[in-house]
Amino acid sequence: MADIRTKLRKLIIFGLFNLIAVVLLLALCEGLASLVLLSQQVSRTSAVAERSHTQYDPELGWVNRPNLQVEDLYGPGLDLHTNSQGFRGAEEFRAAVPPGQVRVICSGDSFTLGYGVADEQTWCQALAGLDPRLQPVNMGQGGYGIDQAYLWYKRDGTQLDHDLHLFAFITTDFERMEQREFLGYGKPYLRLEGGELVVENVPVPERAFYAPWLTQNSEAIRQLRSMQLLGQLLPAEAEPAAPAPNVANPPEQVAAAILRDLLRLNAEKNSSLVLVYLPTLGDYEAVPESSTERWRTFLHVAAADTGVAIIDLVEAFRELPAAEVQSMFISEADVPFPGAAGHYSIKGNQIIAKLLYEQLTTLPAVSNRLAETGP
Repeated sequence: MADIRTKLRKLIIFGLFNLIAVVLLLALCEGLASLVLLSQQVSRTSAVAERSHTQYDPELGWVNRPNLQVEDLYGPGLDLHTNSQGFRGAEEFRAAVPPGQVRVICSGDSFTLGYGVADEQTWCQALAGLDPRLQPVNMGQGGYGIDQAYLWYKRDGTQLDHDLHLFAFITTDFERMEQREFLGYGKPYLRLEGGELVVENVPVPERAFYAPWLTQNSEAIRQLRSMQLLGQLLPAEAEPAAPAPNVANPPEQVAAAILRDLLRLNAEKNSSLVLVYLPTLGDYEAVPESSTERWRTFLHVAAADTGVAIIDLVEAFRELPAAEVQSMFISEADVPFPGAAGHYSIKGNQIIAKLLYEQLTTLPAVSNRLAETGP
């Protein structure tokens, strides 16, 4: 009887050890599978193009590195240069406007920077090709919301004398304004206090620049089972309190405050402010309840109330033949960076510049400035 119990005990122990071994083997296989899947996803994830030409900035989040030349950044012959001021292009700008020229500062995001094309092919620089009297200054930056574009102009753009300020944006730029980070990179956050703009989240957190590999693959890493388990076991880190969107910090009111300050800053520089609503491919078909239509309506009303000029290229874009529209935008196969598709192609920049110039020259403030320089 004792022998039977001994054999039974050994059998149970043997079974338990085998069960534990199977569980450990499954756990190992699960872990290896997760790592393989992670490595596959990481190998397919390229760094954003902006990492090639930007650096950390405590006030803005990121800015162009000065005096930079990135050859073939977007493809053969599609180079990106920056001058000593960090503006796109190799041309240096003195504080004073050169005689016989009208200086135009172009503020905006990657659509203004000219993502996917060479320096001279951006719509901002193409304005000079349409009218040599114009001297463009490209202050576009990838990933910027209207808040960062405004803050960069306020800090660095106002260091230059200028005649015109084209403050350009797409619909997404208003959504970015409501966030404290973009693709894991920290950015300033604007809120209203007593009707005045207050900048928060500055100095902007720098941690994303310490380990860019982790930043660009953070979502894939979060999908690891071990990270999910760790997240359940550890107490969640308290997030900084942020005003509830559309309640404590209505984006329309913040945008209106930005507009008012832009008007003030331009008046101090004896410059004419012009708002420019840039179209994206998704704007070709009008959707009445879309964010684009909501912001277009708001900005037309705000422009009328303040007397600022607005050039809404969405409407002109919708009047173009459908067969021509697709070729205005970069496809996924054109530029080997995530998020490249949908930016203006060389042709798209040319069309935008032409549409913009046609409407610009109908504005008395612009036509008068050009007339003062001569034919």
